[in-house]
Order: sequence, then structure tokens, then C-alpha cells
Amino acid sequence: MRAGPLPDRDVVFRPTRRDIDPVTGEPTAYALWDRHGWQEHGECWLWCGRDDVEVTWIGPVRSSGIHADLFACRACLYELDQRVLEANMRRDVAVLP
Repeated sequence: MRAGPLPDRDVVFRPTRRDIDPVTGEPTAYALWDRHGWQEHGECWLWCGRDDVEVTWIGPVRSSGIHADLFACRACLYELDQRVLEANMRRDVAVLP
């Protein structure tokens, strides 16, 4: 297991903008964690590299022509989701007049 800068599994994450109802300010019924089927024990393939942690499948990955299933823990999935959100926000701002 790699040491990493990610928080412990007890950390509470703030939801992304799309997980908040703009009228009520409350989490939507389809918040980030509810969109995934979680396995109790697995290896996170992203930043933390932890093993025997709750993970979800986030898609296939291809490296050097070889395919595998890519799994992420909640902390790494949250980080990935934030990076994707920020990249989309930057792209949206770039096309504004």
C-alpha cells in the first residue's frame, strides 16, 4: 500500500454542485455516492492505492494495448470528480463571449 495525501476513510466530503438542489440547498436524491455500486473490499487503482477498502468500478482502462477494470475508493473518486468538474468549468468559461 502506498502512502498518500488523501484523507482517512472517515473524512466527510462536500458534494459537487450537481449534487445540490439549487432551490432547497439539500443533496439531491441522486447524489454522487448513490450513482455507484460499492464493493466492500477491493483495491483502489487511483491516487491512494489502498487495498481492502470500499471501491466502485468507474470504467475500463487501457494501457499499452491491455485492458482492465478500474476501481476507485470514495476519496479518490471524489478527487477525480472534482478535477472533472473543474476542467468542465474552465472549458465552459473559455467559450463565453
